[in-house]
Amino acid sequence: MTTKKTSKTHTAEFKAETLKLAERVGVAEAARQLKIYEPQLYN
Repeated sequence: MTTKKTSKTHTAEFKAETLKLAERVGVAEAARQLKIYEPQLYN
């Protein structure tokens, strides 16, 4: 039996706020604070 993994989708507002945070504190720190992977910010 296999389980399909669903991906999490983020709103446009979340994405905009995430980019602002990354500009202020850096990509690595923003990723840590939001508990997401760094490459997700670059994409």
